[in-house]
Amino acid sequence: ACISSQAGCAMGCVFCATGQMGFARQLTSAEILEQVQRFHMELAQKGERLSNVVFMGMGEPLGNYKNVIEAVRRINKEVGIGARHITISTVGLVPRIKRLSQEGMQIKLAVSLHAANDKERSAIMPVNLRFPLSELIQTCHEYVETTGRRITFEWALIAGQNDTPETAHELGKLLQGLMCQVNVIPLNPTAGFEGAPSNRANVKKFIDTLADYGITATPRVRRGIDIDAGCGQLKAKVERVLGREGAPL
Repeated sequence: ACISSQAGCAMGCVFCATGQMGFARQLTSAEILEQVQRFHMELAQKGERLSNVVFMGMGEPLGNYKNVIEAVRRINKEVGIGARHITISTVGLVPRIKRLSQEGMQIKLAVSLHAANDKERSAIMPVNLRFPLSELIQTCHEYVETTGRRITFEWALIAGQNDTPETAHELGKLLQGLMCQVNVIPLNPTAGFEGAPSNRANVKKFIDTLADYGITATPRVRRGIDIDAGCGQLKAKVERVLGREGAPL
């Protein structure tokens, strides 16, 4: 189950439809839990079981820290999904990653990266202006040391922009020595961004190059793009409520 933590998002990632729509409000822990419960009940009616939950829908989960952590604990206790089967994604809110490492939870952490240097990352992810790569990657090393858990980095492959062998080498050098894996997925189209998805050949070259640095990269299947429900495509007509607990700290 892919669930949301906010209505809209304040992070402003240029390739993401949710980021393009802006921030509306935080979801309560009950609203977050309800999403999981609905998936759980629908699957139970089919004789199936909900096995994994990922916070990769609308919003920046660590920007709604208190409600997300409370929801994770309730999902674990009330729905019976183990913490190791729950993934929290973030664009890289350094103070919140540090705080999360002290929670003693065996959840999975996924960091949206998408560029291997500050110039390119800041151009597509404004959060990088506040928490540059050197600070983010150092915090990721500390997270692994504290928790003993592998970090996943998310990488949307944009044709001719971040899918080149040169970029793969740059990323390999950046992540070498860090206990991590990289999930690569060709960019899902959005109306507000002109970039195009990488082709299969470039995806394979990218993955093979990372392997030279001892980094495992896994290609992900693009799902839901026909109904604008794929990664980075979620968007709604909502009233923007600025300044309501949306700041990235």
